[in-house]
Amino acid sequence: MNTAVDTLIIGGGPAGLTAASFCAKPSIVLEQCASPSRKLLATGGGRCNLTHEGPVLAMAPLFGEASRFVLPALHAFPPEAICEFFHKRGMQTVVEADGCVFPASQKASDVRDVLIHAAQEARATIQCGVRVERFILEPEKGTGLQRIVSVPTSAGTFSPRWVVLAAGGQSYPELGSDGSGFALARSAGLEVSPPVPALAGLIIPAEWVVALSGLLCEQGAIRIDSKGASKKPQQGPILFTHKGISGPPALALSGEINARLLAEKEVTIRVSFRSDRSVNDWMALFSQWRQKHGNRSFHNLLSGELPRALAVALCRASGLEEVVVARAGKKELQALAMFCAECPLTVTGTEGWGRAMLTRGGVALKELNAQTLAARRISNLTCIGEVVDVDAPCGGYNLTWAFASGFLAAHAINSVDSSSRQ
Repeated sequence: MNTAVDTLIIGGGPAGLTAASFCAKPSIVLEQCASPSRKLLATGGGRCNLTHEGPVLAMAPLFGEASRFVLPALHAFPPEAICEFFHKRGMQTVVEADGCVFPASQKASDVRDVLIHAAQEARATIQCGVRVERFILEPEKGTGLQRIVSVPTSAGTFSPRWVVLAAGGQSYPELGSDGSGFALARSAGLEVSPPVPALAGLIIPAEWVVALSGLLCEQGAIRIDSKGASKKPQQGPILFTHKGISGPPALALSGEINARLLAEKEVTIRVSFRSDRSVNDWMALFSQWRQKHGNRSFHNLLSGELPRALAVALCRASGLEEVVVARAGKKELQALAMFCAECPLTVTGTEGWGRAMLTRGGVALKELNAQTLAARRISNLTCIGEVVDVDAPCGGYNLTWAFASGFLAAHAINSVDSSSRQ
């Protein structure tokens, strides 16, 4: 069976459903899972941090090298417009102290339901349990471009005017993001930057780190200590795990670390267990202790500044485990200050696709027009959401990109159709 369709949207996640919600003509959404947006239900611990309050120009730099590329989409559908989209459909939102926006109900399912209903109101047909096999392209006369003329799937073949690739990344494959979107992009001749897990815990083989599993440092900071890496650390709680460390700073850097690990065996990071103190600050504190508490042991005093088990571990690593303050040597004091403020740790990997919350990599940005997200070499293909090489830290930014890219793609398709009728 060959089905003609105006817009064929591949992927029923937040990006694909948003695109369907704004398409001026009826669309068909193909989702390979049994139901749409299964991965969305797991975001934010089931609460769904759907966007982040604040100006677009403040948000864009968080997308790193893609910061300029994402601006047209973010301007087209900024956080306030995203919230208004949900408000108009009966779902209220709340803004937490850190700027993260959640549904007032604290239920990710409400976000999903709004997206499904909005797509259906726009006359979209959602077909689940359908796997797309490949794209069949032909040269387009007079343009020098290729055009997708046929899309074979497990539910038959589709002949679309427009194709929107919104098949997601490769994280949490059991929820639908299994990398199949990258295979489809390659079948169309698009370059795909190597996908690696992002927003995943870091694997650190140091025994003392693993021994602290379950310990939390509330005011931590981490930076990558490699050539070309930002000197500005990621700040937030640091959680020790049975494999290494996790928490927002570790998750935020995991994508870049994985990208570096493609060429390097290991990556060094620098960890501060109190982001408000430098090496000099710690040395000044140690000097005060020498004057006031000379007969006390270092690990007991440090336990007032850091979790006790961590304090003991850092004192042991510095040679000060059983040393009273008055007898500490300058070399050992400098080592302890460095361990507290700039602790070097070797990362050999991250938790894999089954634990990563996001994908770093995807359709290369040079393949797409940032103003429309249309493929430069294929006249009727647009790529949106996580299938594109765009990622950001936790905080609602990645869902903001999903919604904004879906809106921009639909708007661009509508504009072409509108101009062709005039």
